[in-house]
Amino acid sequence: MNAVFTFFESTGKMGLFCGQVFSSLFRPPLFWRETLRSMYTIGFQCLLPVLAIVVPTGMVTTLQGLHVFELFGAQRLLSSLLAEAVFRELSPTLVSIMVAAQAGSSVSGEIGTMRVKEEIDAMEVMAVDPFQYVIIPRLIALAVMVPLINAIACFGGILGGYAVAIGLKGLNSGVFLANLFSFAKLSHIWGGMFKACVFGLIVGIISCYKGFHVTGGALGVGLAANTTVVHSILLIVCVNYFLTSALVTLLG
Repeated sequence: MNAVFTFFESTGKMGLFCGQVFSSLFRPPLFWRETLRSMYTIGFQCLLPVLAIVVPTGMVTTLQGLHVFELFGAQRLLSSLLAEAVFRELSPTLVSIMVAAQAGSSVSGEIGTMRVKEEIDAMEVMAVDPFQYVIIPRLIALAVMVPLINAIACFGGILGGYAVAIGLKGLNSGVFLANLFSFAKLSHIWGGMFKACVFGLIVGIISCYKGFHVTGGALGVGLAANTTVVHSILLIVCVNYFLTSALVTLLG
C-alpha cells in the first residue's frame, strides 16, 4: 500500500514540476550564457562516447545484414537497410541512452549538489527564480543537443557500415551509395530527429527533477544521479515504442 501511495505522490510531484517548468519557459529572462555553457558541456561530454557506440553498431548491422542478403542475392539493398535502421531507430535510441548515462547523471548531480549546499535556497532569497536560472537552461540544452549529436552519430553509423561493406567485404561503392536512400525518405530522417528531441526532453526533465528534489546530503546526490539514468532509460524505451508506432502510421 505504501508503494502505491509513494507512486501517486511522486507522479503528482512530477506533474507540478513540469507545470512550473512550462510556466518558467515562457517567462523572461532567459539566461542564454548559462544555456550555451550547458550545451557546450553536454556536447563535450557525450559526443565521443556516442560515436564509440553508434559507429560499431552500424558496422555490426552491416555485417549481419550482408549475411542475410547474400542468401537472397540482394546485397544491393544492404545500404538501404543500414540507412533505415540507423536513421529511424538505432541512432536516436542509442544516443539518448548514452546522453542519459553521461549528461543526465551529471546534470542531476550538479543540481543536487546545489540543493545540498543550499545554493538554490540562496537564489530564492535573492529573488532569482531557480527554475529560470538552473532548470530551463539545462532543459533547453538537452533538447537541442541530443538531436545535433544524433545527426553526427547517424553520419558515423553510416560511415562505419560503409567501411565494413566496401573495405572488408568488397561491395561496390557506387551501388552502396546509389541505394543508400532507396527506402529512407527525408521524413524518416526528420522523424528520427524528432524522436531524439523528445528523448532529450525526457532526460532533461527527469535529471532536473531528481536533482532539484535531492535530500540526504552526498548520499542523496549519488542516489539521484543513479535513479536518473535508470528511469530515463526505462522511459526512453517505453516512449520509443509509442513514438515509432505513431511515426510509422503517419510517415509510413
